Amino acid sequence: MAEAERQEIAANAVSAVQKKIPEWIDVFSLCADETRMKILVAVHAAPQSSVSQLAQATGLSANTVSQALATLHKAGVVQVEQDGRFRRWRLEHPEVHRLLHQVDAPHSALHPHHH
Repeated sequence: MAEAERQEIAANAVSAVQKKIPEWIDVFSLCADETRMKILVAVHAAPQSSVSQLAQATGLSANTVSQALATLHKAGVVQVEQDGRFRRWRLEHPEVHRLLHQVDAPHSALHPHHH
């Protein structure tokens, strides 16, 4: 393969995804934090968990979990629902969901297996 042809293939690949690069940079930056990643794995496995449940599951303080969830919520990665006196969290962002699958984040009976 000629060098010019290889260069053209590479340039076409970059051009094809150029519009999505900023979104992926945002996703990667959110997931690059160990605290947020632990919380995302826990929410993925046990959707509708409360802050106290997530704190116990991750070994983090409830305050740390709340702050991380606020960041993830602002970015549209997680959503929250009021359930009586509890706020229950679930994963909302499809790209983050796919990324969690790439790192083999497990499912549970609360989050049935899917592809």
